[in-house]
Amino acid sequence: MLLRLKIKNFLSCYDEVVFDMFPNIEQKNFQHHIYNNMEVPILKQAAIYGANGAGKSNFIKAVTFLRNFIIRKNFLKSINLNDYLFQLTKEKSQTIFFEIEFFHREEYYIYNVKISKKEIYEKLSNSGIGKADDKLIFERKGTNIISPSIQNESLVKQLLSKNPRSSLIPLNLQFPVLDDDKAKHIYDWFSKKMEIILSNSTIPALIKLLSQEQQLLSFANKVFESVGVGIDEIKIRNTPLEKLIKKSEDAELNQIISIDSLQKVSNIVQFQDNRNLLNITIQEGKKTVQELLFNQIGRDGYRKAMKISAQSDGTVRLLTLIPALWRAMNEGKVIFIDEIESSIHPCLMFELLRFYANNNSNGQIIFTTHITQLLNQQELVRPDEIWFVEKSEGNTKLYSLSDFKLQNTSNIENGYLDGRYGAIPVIDEISIE
Repeated sequence: MLLRLKIKNFLSCYDEVVFDMFPNIEQKNFQHHIYNNMEVPILKQAAIYGANGAGKSNFIKAVTFLRNFIIRKNFLKSINLNDYLFQLTKEKSQTIFFEIEFFHREEYYIYNVKISKKEIYEKLSNSGIGKADDKLIFERKGTNIISPSIQNESLVKQLLSKNPRSSLIPLNLQFPVLDDDKAKHIYDWFSKKMEIILSNSTIPALIKLLSQEQQLLSFANKVFESVGVGIDEIKIRNTPLEKLIKKSEDAELNQIISIDSLQKVSNIVQFQDNRNLLNITIQEGKKTVQELLFNQIGRDGYRKAMKISAQSDGTVRLLTLIPALWRAMNEGKVIFIDEIESSIHPCLMFELLRFYANNNSNGQIIFTTHITQLLNQQELVRPDEIWFVEKSEGNTKLYSLSDFKLQNTSNIENGYLDGRYGAIPVIDEISIE
């Protein structure tokens, strides 16, 4: 579970921005949106609004950057750090700063890092969540380290000297130098409990995923049956490879399925136009082709099983979001989604988010959006679940709707569109002289 995130000098976030998932105790509506089974109550969702170019996507990019730094030891070697520093000032800071506080394996953690070309500073502690002092797990500056669980200080120095641009967390996973599994747990949280979905994200292995997780497929069918897109069932068709080869006239498909690569890998995927067209795998010792079929409703109740190539971009995008919602509801994942409504009608998105909000879960979703319909606090979200980004002189500011005085009868959507809370585009009349 995410508690709090701080970002400074990353892309458009020059001054420190602070985002948190703490509920406002004065807000009484939608109590089922709060996890109260922890020492600190935490919200299950948050929506981030703002004009185009204000910094919503940069917030998601910051989370992505931090996650990559934690789980990929050579991440900084693969990028130009200057590309991520705030650029719109004469005196440029050369240091990016992140701080993240979260809950994992029944413990609270706080991790902060300063990244510059010169050196890396990072510190990991068990968080006292404001009730007690934080307990240090390790603190590292360059090649120097302080830790109560260190095994061999000279070995750590040597490891950091050889990998000065890496976080100690992925290094410790490969070369255990800390006598404490907590650093490994942190890696586990970032790599397995955090997921990021961009506006153009796809799932190349979607068929394999749905075929291996029957509960997920059942959940997808429940969603599609409920949202009114003319599909009442998704199923997976299995066809022996030899049978498909005999009747196929698709030259590209024939080239794919004729490859004898299944001797080395367990699956071959055909992926086109953001769609997982088919999956070739081995079932009971036989090469099998798997395809997604959508049972669509036509005239007078007529039904036909259609392939994914016949589906709309909105349907495909919905298929991308469904596994994420499932994992947030059932596996305790924290899901960040950029432009959640991409290719999806606002009414459909509203119902999908209402489905998530009103059902039991143990994870979180945090998303950017332009759908103002979601702002109706009487139907879907609490004010403390709504955040705004606004840009001034190139600098992104982040603030919560709960910072404003609101009445229970306030029309948040109209107020936002009228500019009462900021974070909307200022548009001059477009004219050609």
